[in-house]
Amino acid sequence: MNKTAILFFILALIVVAYLLFNSRKKNSVTTEEEHHDVEGGCCGKHVVCEKNNDKESLYFDDEELDAYKGKQPEEYTEKEIEEFRNVLYTMKSDEVDLWVQCLQQRGIELPTEIKEEVLLILQ
Repeated sequence: MNKTAILFFILALIVVAYLLFNSRKKNSVTTEEEHHDVEGGCCGKHVVCEKNNDKESLYFDDEELDAYKGKQPEEYTEKEIEEFRNVLYTMKSDEVDLWVQCLQQRGIELPTEIKEEVLLILQ
């Protein structure tokens, strides 16, 4: 085999590998989206929430807050309030409203102290 044939063969292998990788990746994303798709945006099984059913998604690193689903705002301990505060102050101020919406859709009530801080940020 000459050098041109070898280069063509290697290039063809790379293209085939690329196409296979992309088709598998596309299928896995579709499966994941179907599993998590719920009317209204966030199903609470992941940390990606959709704003008003837009395609624009944000990632909130707050899956530990899912443990507080159904808990009343006045029932939080200082340590639990601090968990919410840590998430709140690690996001951009323009994401706070969307984060609160996502928590509501997931059935997570903000502690009273954090609600006050959120209102200050949103003003």
